[in-house]
Amino acid sequence: MNLLQRLANWLDVRPHEVRTVSLSFMGAFLVMAFLVLARSLREALYLSAFDVRTLPYITGAVALLSIPIVGAFSKMLARYSPKKVLIGLLFILAAGLVALWALAVAWAVTEFRSAAIVTFYLWTALGTLLLTSGFWVVTSEFFPVRGAKRLFGLIGAGGTAGAMVMGSLLIWLARHFTPVWLQLWLVGLLVLFFCALQFLPKIEVAAAAKQEGSSTLESAVAVWKSPHLRTIGWIIFVVGVATALLDYQFKALAQASFDTPEQLTGFFGAFYGWTGAAALLIQLAIVARFLGWAGVAWTLALLPVILLLGSVGMLIVPSLILVTAVRGADATLRKSLYRSALEVLYVPMPSLLRRKTKTFIDSVLDSLGEGVGAAVIFFFITLSGLSFRYLSLFIIGLSGVLLVLSRKMGRQYFSTVKEQLQLSGSDARTVAAAAQLEGRDLLSGTFTRLDIRALVDEGGEPLFESPAAQPSQESEAPESGVGDPLLARLKSSDLVTVARALEETLDWDERYLPDLSRLLARDPLFDRVTLALMTAGDPAVPHLTSILADESSDFVIRRRVPRVLARMGGVEADDALLDALDADRFEVRYRAAIALVRRRRRGLPSSERDEAPQVWAAIDSEVSRGRPVWEMQKLLDEAPDDDALVSKRVGVRGELSLEHTFRLLSLVMEPEAVRAAFNGIMLDDERLKSFSLEYLEQVLPADVRKKLWPFIGDVSEYQREKSLRSLDEVVSDLMITGATLFADVPDREALRQILEEEED
Repeated sequence: MNLLQRLANWLDVRPHEVRTVSLSFMGAFLVMAFLVLARSLREALYLSAFDVRTLPYITGAVALLSIPIVGAFSKMLARYSPKKVLIGLLFILAAGLVALWALAVAWAVTEFRSAAIVTFYLWTALGTLLLTSGFWVVTSEFFPVRGAKRLFGLIGAGGTAGAMVMGSLLIWLARHFTPVWLQLWLVGLLVLFFCALQFLPKIEVAAAAKQEGSSTLESAVAVWKSPHLRTIGWIIFVVGVATALLDYQFKALAQASFDTPEQLTGFFGAFYGWTGAAALLIQLAIVARFLGWAGVAWTLALLPVILLLGSVGMLIVPSLILVTAVRGADATLRKSLYRSALEVLYVPMPSLLRRKTKTFIDSVLDSLGEGVGAAVIFFFITLSGLSFRYLSLFIIGLSGVLLVLSRKMGRQYFSTVKEQLQLSGSDARTVAAAAQLEGRDLLSGTFTRLDIRALVDEGGEPLFESPAAQPSQESEAPESGVGDPLLARLKSSDLVTVARALEETLDWDERYLPDLSRLLARDPLFDRVTLALMTAGDPAVPHLTSILADESSDFVIRRRVPRVLARMGGVEADDALLDALDADRFEVRYRAAIALVRRRRRGLPSSERDEAPQVWAAIDSEVSRGRPVWEMQKLLDEAPDDDALVSKRVGVRGELSLEHTFRLLSLVMEPEAVRAAFNGIMLDDERLKSFSLEYLEQVLPADVRKKLWPFIGDVSEYQREKSLRSLDEVVSDLMITGATLFADVPDREALRQILEEEED
C-alpha cells in the first residue's frame, strides 16, 4: 500500500470516490482562493478611495442586489444541470472582470476610477456569493447523504487551504503587483476552476425538476413553512448581522492603523491567510470529533460564545489586536465548525426542498443579515456619530439570541430526523416487498425462526450435535409414576400417550410442574404444555424462573422458558426475564428479550425496579463482542444447511445479533422509531439507512454508538480494524457465550482455523 492509498484510508475516501473527491477538493481550493483575493482587493480599493463610514452603503447595495440575482440563479439551478449553470456563471464573471480591468487601466480620471471601484466591489461580492453556493450545489449532487457527511469536511478543507495559500501569497503579490493588475489573477483562477469542472462526472436533471423551477418568493415561502429551515434561516441571518458589525469594527481600526492600499492589502491578506490555516487545522483534526462528541447544538453555540466574550472586551478596551483576534476567531469558526454544522443541518431535509431553499438561505438571508448590520452602522455610527465601540452592545445581544437559537436548533434537528425516519418507515414495507420480504416485520421476534445452523466436519464428526440428537432429561425418566396414573403418562416416551394426558385435565398443580417443564423440550407438545403451565397459574412461575436462572439446567428446556413467561406471571416473571438478558447463552438472551417485548405489548405486569440500567448494560454487553462472535451467534431451532459456518444469514451476516440488539433498544427507547431505524439498517435503501444512522447518532450513548457503529455505520477500514480483537479473545468469548458448542481442544483449533479463513 503506497502513501496515497494510506492517506485515502486514513481520510476514509473509498476507491470509487478518489477522483470526485480530489476534483472537488481542488475546486474548493480555487473557489476560496478566488474569494480571498477578490475580497482583499475590493476592500483595499474601496477603503483607499472612500471613508469607512460609507461602507454601510455598499454593503446594503450588495444585500439588495442579491435578492433578485439569487432568485434567478436558484431558478436556473432548478431548471438546468447545476454544472452547466456554474460554467455559465464562470464565463459571465470572467468577462465582467476583464472589462473592469480594461476600464481601470484606460480611465485614470478620479470620478471614473471611483465608479470602477464601486462596480468592481459589487461584481466580485455578488459573483463570489453565487460561485460559492453554486459550487456546493454541484458538489452535493455527487455524494449521498452519508457520503456528504463523511467527505464534506475534507472538501471544505480544500477551500480552507485555498484561502490560506492565497492569503499568504497576497503579501508577496501586493509588493510586486498593483491592485489593478491583480484583477487578472482572478480571471486566471476562474480558468483553472473551469478546467477542474470539465473532469467531474456529468449531472443529469430529472424532467420533473426541469419543469418545476424556483423563484425567490417560492424559496422564501418554503423556508418559512418548515420549522427546521426557518430556524436555520434565523441563525444565518443573526450571524450575518453580528459579523457585519464586528467586521466594521475590524476595518475601522485597520484603516486607522495603515495608510496605503498596499499595506491594507497585505494586512488583509495575512489575516485571511492565518485564519484559513487555523480553519484548515480545525477541519482536519477537530470538526468530525467535535460534532460527534458535542452534537449540532453545542457546535453552533461555540461561535456566539466567542462573539459574546470578545465583544465584552471590545466594549471595555477597543484595540486592533483584540478586534483582530475576535474577528479571526469568528472567521475561523465560520469556515470550519460553524459551516460544517450548518451542512449537517441540511442532511435530514428532502432533496428537492434542500435544493430549492439552500441557495436562498445561504445567500439571501446571509446578505440580508449583513444589510441589516449595515443599516445599524449607518444610523448609529454614520448619522449619529457614535463611536464604533458601542456596536459591541448589539453584538452581545445578538450573541444571546444565537445561543437560544442554537439550543432550539439542536431540538429541532433531532425532531426532524425522527419525523423523517418515522415517515420513511412506511416506505420500508414497499422496499421489503421488492426484496420478497412481504409481510415480515423485521423486528417482531419469533421464538423459532429459520436461520443457518452450520456443521464443521472434522473426520466425519460434527463439532456440535443437533438438538434432536441431544439426550433430554425426560427421555431418561421412568415411564411409571408412583400413585398417580397421570404422572405416569406424562413421563411416557410415547407422544400420543403424553398428548392425551395433557388433554385429560385442566387442573394442574405443583406436583406436575417438574414433568410439565421437561416436556417443553418436545416440539410437538410445546403449545399444549404451555397451556398446562398457564393453567397451573402463579405456582408455576417460581419453578420456571428457577430453571431460567440456572445456568446448569437442561439448555433444551431452559431456552424455551421465556416463551412461556411471555404469556403469564407477574412481576417475578418480568424480573427473571430481565436477569436472563445477562445469561451466558445467546439464545436465552435472545428469547428473553422477545418475551419482554411481548409482555409490554400484552400489558402484563412489569418489573418494579428500574429496568433501564439493566437493559443498557445488556446492550453494552452485546455490542462489545467481536465481529466473529457477533456473526456466529445463532439459534438451535434451525433447519440444517449445507453451507459453511456463518456463510449465510437471512438478509445480512450477524442479523440475529443485530435484531437482538435493536429489540433491547426498543425496551428503553421509542419502539416505533427503533423499529424504523432497524428497517433502515436492514433494507438496501440509502435514504432509509441515512435517516436511521442520523437518528441513532442522536439518541445512543456515546460508548454504545462507538461499539455498534462498526456493525452498522459508515466507518472507515481503519476504524473497523481498530475494533477487531485477537483470535484468542474471540475464541474464548465464543466458548463462554455458548454461541457454539465447541468444548474440547480439537474443536477449539477447528474454530480458530475457521476464523482465520474468515479474516482472509
